[in-house]
Amino acid sequence: MWKRHLSASCAVLLAGVLWAACSGDAYIDVEQEPPCESTEDCLPERTGTECVEGRCLCSDPEEQSCCAPGVEEEEGDRCERACRPVGECEATACEATRDCRGPVDARCGKAVCVAGVCRLALLEQLQNQRHGDCTTLRCDPSGRVVAELDDGDVFNDGNECTVDACAYGVGVHQPTPAGRATESSGRCDGEGNLVECLTDEDCGNPSSVACSQHGLCVPQWCVDGDFDAPFGETATDCGGSCEPCPAGQACLIPEDCLDRVCTEEEKCALPTCHDGVRNGAETDVDCGAPSCPACDPGKRCNSHEACKSRVCADGVCGAATCDDGVMNGDEAGVDCGGHCVTCPLYIDGLDIGPEGL
Repeated sequence: MWKRHLSASCAVLLAGVLWAACSGDAYIDVEQEPPCESTEDCLPERTGTECVEGRCLCSDPEEQSCCAPGVEEEEGDRCERACRPVGECEATACEATRDCRGPVDARCGKAVCVAGVCRLALLEQLQNQRHGDCTTLRCDPSGRVVAELDDGDVFNDGNECTVDACAYGVGVHQPTPAGRATESSGRCDGEGNLVECLTDEDCGNPSSVACSQHGLCVPQWCVDGDFDAPFGETATDCGGSCEPCPAGQACLIPEDCLDRVCTEEEKCALPTCHDGVRNGAETDVDCGAPSCPACDPGKRCNSHEACKSRVCADGVCGAATCDDGVMNGDEAGVDCGGHCVTCPLYIDGLDIGPEGL
């Protein structure tokens, strides 16, 4: 309900207008949705409204039928209703900016008092955006932050064997077709992995060098199905100059193992978050995997969540900054508090600043 400040001495009910009175100043409560039986009742050429389920409504969801704010009227007169921006309909009278309620989210701007009426001075687009989340943050007419889908805000996972894109606000990383990689001398295996080879011919000399099942160029004895200890294998077709062995197989040195961990019992071990090497789902040494700590700035990453700063760009964790669109570092809010600007305080949408009321 939108309220206009008028003078009145008693209560009287008029069509479409409710006067609440009795002593001193009074307020007039104007119905937001006047009743109607047809669109003609709404006077569409003057008001811009149409009759929907017995009420005169605006077709634009960002508009509302209301009286012009800040226009004083003669007592008893009906105001001139029309479709106006929601923020204009909700405007209130003021003498100074301190009388005005701020936007729903202070990041959107501020309230100002113009010609005796509260207005919202809003930013069209927030300056601090989180890059690569497939959305752009904007402010609606009430000063509320809304996220709009943005297919151009693509997250780069740093993998040349995937195609990065956005789908309905979510980042997707589709594997490229199997074939030569575009940024290095390797090959893409069709499952999003960069490998040395796809066929024996990729290794240069098929008579002596073969392509293993995991895409490594290895000597022919590494794919013969035999345990060739004299040639350095620590288990059948793995270890030594062959491809690394999976967990549980015999090893002599870390390089014999797929996860680069060879125990004192000379067995390849499963990866952990404290084994000192990058293995398993880790994006860098002992960090970045869902079960491991997030990575420090400068470490490799494949998602924002892999980083302590929650900022991953081009495959590398970034440092926390005051304009990255997320709450990180010593911040108390998104890009505010700590070493950044002071966070605003709110009371029911009113920005009261760091000093309070």
